[in-house]
Amino acid sequence: MSASKVTVSSLAHVHYQHPDMSRAAAFLQEFGLIEEKKVGNRSYLRGYGAQPYIYIAEPSPDGERHFLGAYWVVDSREELQKAEKLPGATAIQKLDAPGQGEAVTVTDPNGNLVGFVYGQELRQVNAQGGALERDDSSRVSNTAADKRRKGTFRRFDIGPSPVHKLGHYGYMVPAEKFEETLAWYTSVMNLKPTDSRYTDHHSFFLGVSAPGTKAHVHHSSFEVDDFDTQELGHDYLRSKGWTNCWGLGRHVMGSQIFDYWFDGSGNVLEHYSDGDLVNEDTPIGREPAAPNTLYIWGPNIPLGFVTGRVEDAGKPLPMPPDVVAGVPAEISTGDA
Repeated sequence: MSASKVTVSSLAHVHYQHPDMSRAAAFLQEFGLIEEKKVGNRSYLRGYGAQPYIYIAEPSPDGERHFLGAYWVVDSREELQKAEKLPGATAIQKLDAPGQGEAVTVTDPNGNLVGFVYGQELRQVNAQGGALERDDSSRVSNTAADKRRKGTFRRFDIGPSPVHKLGHYGYMVPAEKFEETLAWYTSVMNLKPTDSRYTDHHSFFLGVSAPGTKAHVHHSSFEVDDFDTQELGHDYLRSKGWTNCWGLGRHVMGSQIFDYWFDGSGNVLEHYSDGDLVNEDTPIGREPAAPNTLYIWGPNIPLGFVTGRVEDAGKPLPMPPDVVAGVPAEISTGDA
């Protein structure tokens, strides 16, 4: 790793702009995020984990939805000073936000913001704070061969899936910008296929967008406690009339159980649970993104997951990709 790279330890938060803040806020609350503080027209939302906030929402200046970028945690001021020296980076700025701290921002080759945060005051957390299982529940599972729950019961509350943390975000760029963008992210930060300590399977993924589209976020993903909590949240969002994008199902890469939803502005947000932890000793694999490499079980990949458009929710792909023949999926992307 080059000494000039900024060493990041985790994702801090993502930043979105919404055309209708009341509708955005309704979804985010029913998705399981909690508004920690409002500063001016910005809402800072957290989970039950240690980060003081993991999502910023603010009104759009032009009536359109926007993803402004993601911020990463650095563990020393020296790393923040290193970020300050990146081409086009801002000076170190104090944050007027929950947990305070300082930040530096820079833009990537596609004009999207990347931020680095240091010195935030973390929250004191309750490890069981995200379970929808009641305090009087046994919290023990019985399997066919191992029945440890005897004379006690599983009992759950109904409501949003409490979000623990921001796990990852997916970013799609035009094919002609892919190599440049990948080189930028892997040279500016210590992003790499593996790490020495056990960490989440992925914190960031980069993909090639459909022809004619601009660089954009595909989805932001938030961890919840377990499968029951995730399924309860799925049913709760459905009962509130929100539009499911894809799920529930289980991914191949990362193994996590996924559940994608369109928010109040048409962005895709994901709940996930039971993801893999990997380190530098974990074998690295490389596979094309295709139906048999994206999920183990669950509904077929819908058109809405590929196009990111609410109007395509529930529609099948006209023709799925054939990775053996090198033929892409047949889709209509509409306006970029």
